[in-house]
Amino acid sequence: MQPDAQTADRLAILEQIARYSYAWDDRDLDAYVALFAEDAAFVVDPELPDGPTTDARGHEAIRAWARERMDARKPGVQVRHHQSGTLFEELDGDRARTRTMLLTSRVGPDGEPPSSGIYYDEWRRTPEGWRFASRTLRHDFPGMF
Repeated sequence: MQPDAQTADRLAILEQIARYSYAWDDRDLDAYVALFAEDAAFVVDPELPDGPTTDARGHEAIRAWARERMDARKPGVQVRHHQSGTLFEELDGDRARTRTMLLTSRVGPDGEPPSSGIYYDEWRRTPEGWRFASRTLRHDFPGMF
């Protein structure tokens, strides 16, 4: 039995969320950037008094930010992004909105404490499939990381 169109869309978006974790944790810059629409935004902690800690818009800005963060990782520390509890707040045709819980662990001799938060995502169906139109991370304890 084939899933209906909405179920297939949900599964495709959930797979993209999983691909995000693998691409980031494996430092696969090309796979990471490919998850975003060409004009997408990636924003971290937008409610901070001095503004967001990250506000990257478009593939080139997202690529530059991701490259800098990936290169800054401490040697011997393995990062893992554990995303779970995805809720679909809207799924209508070629657009969707989700939110997903995040727990980030950093394991190794110089690892840092875990961090947590929620991703608020807007999705757009493109010819290549579902892509982030925007991804906003709100840490549970902003300003610590």
